[in-house]
Amino acid sequence: SWPSPIEIMGENAILKMEPILGKHRPDRDAIFSFARGLTLDELNRFVGSLLHTGYDGDIVLAVEPKHDLSKEKLEYLEYHSQHSNVIVYSAELVCKRVLTKKRCKVFKMFLHKEINGYLPDPRPHREVTQLRFEYYWAWSTLYSPTARIFLLDSRDLMFQLNPFTKVPSNIENKIMVFEESNLKQISDEPNNRLWLREGHQRKYVQKLGKHIPVSAGIILGGQAAIETFGRAMIYQWDTTQCKTYGCDQGHVNFLVHGNFLLNSSSSGEGGAIEEVTVEKFGESFVMSLGLQMKHGGGRNFLRKTKFVDETNTILNQKGEISAIVHQFDQDKKLRSIFDGEKTTLFVKDWETIIKASSKTTG
Repeated sequence: SWPSPIEIMGENAILKMEPILGKHRPDRDAIFSFARGLTLDELNRFVGSLLHTGYDGDIVLAVEPKHDLSKEKLEYLEYHSQHSNVIVYSAELVCKRVLTKKRCKVFKMFLHKEINGYLPDPRPHREVTQLRFEYYWAWSTLYSPTARIFLLDSRDLMFQLNPFTKVPSNIENKIMVFEESNLKQISDEPNNRLWLREGHQRKYVQKLGKHIPVSAGIILGGQAAIETFGRAMIYQWDTTQCKTYGCDQGHVNFLVHGNFLLNSSSSGEGGAIEEVTVEKFGESFVMSLGLQMKHGGGRNFLRKTKFVDETNTILNQKGEISAIVHQFDQDKKLRSIFDGEKTTLFVKDWETIIKASSKTTG
C-alpha cells in the first residue's frame, strides 16, 4: 500500500484544486491529460479528434496559467468547457532550470485548513512528466467508483475511434497498460533500460528487463484503481528521487512487471487494484508506435508495415482501426500526415465554429 500524497503535507492539509473552466461530472467516464504548453493546433488535434468520435465523457486538462494562455487558446478552451465537457485547470508550477532541463514544484494543490492558505510543495523540483501523476491522482478523487479513466499524453496522441467503445464496463479495480513494441525487451532498449535502472535495485532490473516495455503515456483503469495507481507513482518518485527525464516510464514498468500493483490498497482495506492487464502490441485498440518505428522499419516504416492503410488510417495487426494513435511524430512521413491533413480537419471544424459564433454575436 502507498500513503496518500496529503500525508506528506501534514495533518492540517486538505486537497483543494478548482478548475478555471468547466465542471466535473463524477459519474461519467473521463480522460485526463497534462496539456501544458501545447500549441492551438496540437490542442485541436487532441480534443477535436476525441470529440469527432462521439465521445461525451469528461476531458480534464492541465494547461498553463490563464494569463499565459494566448487569446486563441483561451477562446478554444472556453468554448469547449461550455459545449463539450472540457474541464480546465491552471497548472501553476514553480520551476527552475537544472542544466538543460526544467524541473518544477506544484503550486496551489494543498490548502492549510486552519489558516486557509496554500501550502508550499515540500518535494524537490522534479520532471513535469512525473509531476503530472500528482494532478491525475487529485482529479481521480473527484469521480465515482463506476467511472472509467484514461491517463493520456496529448501532444503526440490522436483518436480515430471512441477509446471507451471496447473497454469493459466493470473495471473498477483494474489497470490496463499497453506495450510499445513486439521487437524489443526493456533490457535491449537503451532508454527503457536506463529509466528502469534509475533508483531500482539491480535484481529488479535484471528480472524485469526481460519484459516488453509498456507506455507511461496511456494508462486505463477504474476510478479506485487509478487513484491507487496515482499514489503508487508519486511514492515511486519519493523513494527513488529520480532526476532522469523519462523515469516515469521506468516507474510504470517497475510497478507493472514487478507485480507490485496487484492487490494493492492505499488504505490497507482490501485491494483497490485486483487485476493488471498488459495489452500486447498491435493486438488492442491502442497503437503506441514510437519504439516500434525506431526498431521496426525506421524511415521505411510506412512501406514495410501494414499498420497504415491507403487512407492513412492506423490499423492494428488484425487490420482493425486503432482507437488511439500514440507517438506518430517519431516517423517523419507519418508526422507530416498527422500534422497536415489530419490536424487540418479539426482546425477547419474550429474555424467554422468561430465564424458561426461571430455571426451570432455580430
